[in-house]
Amino acid sequence: MAWTKQYHKSGDPVEGYYFDIGTFVCGGHFKDDFLNNHIKENGDKGSCSYCDKNRIVVELESILEVLADGLSYLYEDPADSRYLNKDSEYGFDGNVMPFEEMWWRDPLDLQIEDSQLWEDITGQLETDPLYCERDEFGSHEDLLNDLWDNFKLILKHKARFAFHLSDTFTTWNLLDPADILHQVQNSILKNAMITELSQNSKLYRTRQHQDKNEVFEAEHIVSLPNFLNKTAGRMNAAGISLFYCSQDKNLTIKEVVNKRRISYPYYTTVTFKNKEKLRLVDFTRLPSLPSIFDMENNGSRDIIFFMKTFMEEISQPIKSKNSILEYLPTQVVTEYLRYNPDLDVQGMVYWSSKDANKKNIALFFDHEESLENLIFIKSSLRTSQIRNL
Repeated sequence: MAWTKQYHKSGDPVEGYYFDIGTFVCGGHFKDDFLNNHIKENGDKGSCSYCDKNRIVVELESILEVLADGLSYLYEDPADSRYLNKDSEYGFDGNVMPFEEMWWRDPLDLQIEDSQLWEDITGQLETDPLYCERDEFGSHEDLLNDLWDNFKLILKHKARFAFHLSDTFTTWNLLDPADILHQVQNSILKNAMITELSQNSKLYRTRQHQDKNEVFEAEHIVSLPNFLNKTAGRMNAAGISLFYCSQDKNLTIKEVVNKRRISYPYYTTVTFKNKEKLRLVDFTRLPSLPSIFDMENNGSRDIIFFMKTFMEEISQPIKSKNSILEYLPTQVVTEYLRYNPDLDVQGMVYWSSKDANKKNIALFFDHEESLENLIFIKSSLRTSQIRNL
């Protein structure tokens, strides 16, 4: 790595950095939360060399060490790369760039506005004329996207039911589906993404239907019997029912009612309560991507990004023109969560496709399980005409 080679401490050829700048900097110059926390945790009250304000400051050398770690996580000296190719333009296969281009690319864009600070940082960190990405054919963001895309490709076109029995789907830079799912489990547990729905919580559900008096008992509005459920959804395959609901009654109406279905002019809403407390994976608690400079946690960026993409996919409205193949990847993730004994969950929480600030719930209950585990509040049942919405 360029920075490790260049910045060894004097007399220590193995590890560490050596910078010589002698200035102090406060957190007002960085928008990266990790860098600002580093300053708060390691700094002292003093005068910032760049804005002359009395704040918590650290020596710039301390920040440079953190920046060098982050840069080394993504980039390296082409001469040290395993992708040397004497026949290519730069002698290297992949993306080669000068320091200035590398510095402004996501996820490194620090938006440093102070010209002197910018000059001091780049003057210390720029050690080579050219740099290359560790993934030779794509950026770090490309790699994050590739993880989900490769997962989808394998499940849709290579192995649907036995992908976990083979290691042929592992590549040098991408995990296979089984490993991805295991890391999803670990990330859910590590980031405390399981929430409890207390006993007797109100859960609202809506159904659109043809006849005014069609819905009057619980079995008319809970999950369909599996043998009648012929339509695949983003979280359930055809033949497998889930209980979709919300703790916001108006949201369930928005999610379900389609005014263009003119042959279904009525909709019914009703309240259920859960008999026992339920454990739910809450994807609205998904943590932010760790800073690229957070060397303890930036290795989890790929799995958090994977889960973020999964949540975005399940939050999209169902499109009738989509092939059932499009729903396979999200169905597999959902089923893994449903039957995972280490998680022991009965459902999941996710953002609504109709209102980005409100939450939906999918309970892992089919028709019989819904009737067994939920209390039907018949007095809450209301049937209305769609034209009155």
